[in-house]
Amino acid sequence: MASKSKRARMAPQRNLSKTFMYWAITVFLIKLVIIFSIAAGSINILTKPYIVDGAWLGADGENYLTGFTGLIRDGVFSKEGILNYWPAGYPLVILFLSIFGKGWVLTSLSVFQSIIFSYAVYLFGSQLLRTRLKKFAYLVFILIILNPTLSLSSIAIGYESLTASGFLITSGLIIKDLIEKDDKKFIKYLVINSMVFGLLAFMQPRLIVSGILTNLLWILMRKSVKAGSLLVIISLAVTLFFPATLIYRNHKAIGVSSISTNLGVTMNIGAGDKATGGYMKKDYGVPCNLTGNESLQDNQRVKCVLSWYANNPTKAVKLFYNKTLYFWSPWFGPEANGTMARNPWLTISPIKNIASTPDGADLVYGGFGKLISWFWLLGGLGLLLYGFLILWRQNSLERFIGNIAMIAISTNWLISLISIGDHRFRIPIMGMSLFLQAIGLRTLFKGGKAPMVEGPALR
Repeated sequence: MASKSKRARMAPQRNLSKTFMYWAITVFLIKLVIIFSIAAGSINILTKPYIVDGAWLGADGENYLTGFTGLIRDGVFSKEGILNYWPAGYPLVILFLSIFGKGWVLTSLSVFQSIIFSYAVYLFGSQLLRTRLKKFAYLVFILIILNPTLSLSSIAIGYESLTASGFLITSGLIIKDLIEKDDKKFIKYLVINSMVFGLLAFMQPRLIVSGILTNLLWILMRKSVKAGSLLVIISLAVTLFFPATLIYRNHKAIGVSSISTNLGVTMNIGAGDKATGGYMKKDYGVPCNLTGNESLQDNQRVKCVLSWYANNPTKAVKLFYNKTLYFWSPWFGPEANGTMARNPWLTISPIKNIASTPDGADLVYGGFGKLISWFWLLGGLGLLLYGFLILWRQNSLERFIGNIAMIAISTNWLISLISIGDHRFRIPIMGMSLFLQAIGLRTLFKGGKAPMVEGPALR
C-alpha cells in the first residue's frame, strides 16, 4: 500500500495558474461593471465633486486633470504651472490614452489601469508557483488582488495603481528569469524591467531609487561584476531616459531643467521646529534664503532642509519617528495620517460606518480604537519583517525574492523620512508588503515552520 506522502504526490494537482487567471479576469470584469456604472452615473459612492466620468478622483486628481487640460489645450510643451511643479508624467499618460477618445479618456484610464493591475497580480502569483513558495502563492495572490484599497485604486485618477502594478510585473519577470536562466531572454527581461522602472520614475521620480537598486542586484546575481558592467550601463540608460524626457519638456516649456519643482517644498513641510512630520498648511519649514528661478529655489530648499536635519539631530529623529508612524498608519481611525480621505474603501468600511454615530465615534476614536489601530500598525509591520526573515533564512531564490521586495519597501519608507509621512505613499509598494506579510502569516499558522516545497532554487 502506498504511503500517505506518496499518495499525496500521486493525486491530481490543482492548476493554480489557471485559477489565478480566472480570478484576475473576474476581478477585472467586476471593475469594468463599476467603471461603466460610474460613467453612466449609477454609482455615486464618493459623491460629486469626487466623481468624474469613468473614474474616481484620487487625492491629487484635480491637479492631474488640470495638467491634462493644459496638455490638450497647448500641447506637450504646455506652460501650465502644475506640469512643472509636479512631474508631468501621469498627465502625459492620460494624454496618451486620449487617442482612444477625449470624451471618455478617464473611462479608458480606469480600464487601462485595471487591466494592468490584474495582469500584474497574475504574473507575480503565477511565477511564485514555480518556486519553493508555491504553498504561499494562493494567499499572496488573494491578499493582493482582493485588497480593497489597492485594487480599487485602479479606478482612481492617480499614479499609485500603475506604480504598484509596475513593482509586481518587474518582480514577476525577475523570478521568471532566475528560474529559466536563459541568457538571451535575460537581456529582453532586463530591458523590459528597465523600461517599467523608467515609467514608474516618469510618474513618480522617487521610485527610481528602488528600480536602479533592484536591477543592479539582479544583474550582479546573474553576471559577474566585469560582465555585468555594460548591462548596468544599458539598464541605467533605459531607465533614466523616461524621467529625462520630463526635464526636456520642462526646459522647452518654461526654460527650467528639472523633472519637477516641488521636492524642496515637500521636504520643507516635513522639517522645522514646528513640523509634525505630516502635511501642514502653516507654521512649517526651515529658514532659507531663496534666489533665482523655481528650479534653483527648489534645490536651495532641499539643501536648507538637509542642513537643518544635520544641525538638529534630536528633532530630526523625532520627526523621522513620526513620519514612520504616518507612513504605516491605518487608512482610518485615531492613528491615521495622510491623504487617503478619498479612498473608495472608506465609503463602505464598517469601521467608518460605526464612527458615523456619536457612540461609535467614541468607540473608534477612544482608547479601544487606539488600541486596535496600534495593533493593526505594529501587527502589519511585524508580519512584514517576519516574512522577510523567513525568506532570508532560505539562502536561495526565495531569499532573493525577499530582498527585491524589501528594496522596494525600505527605499520608499526611507525617502519619506526626508519628505513627509503619508500612508498614501505606501500604496506603490503595497503588493510587495502584502507579499511579505502573507509569508509571515502563513508561517505563523503553520506553527513557525515555513511550508516550503521542493522546486527550483538558486543554491
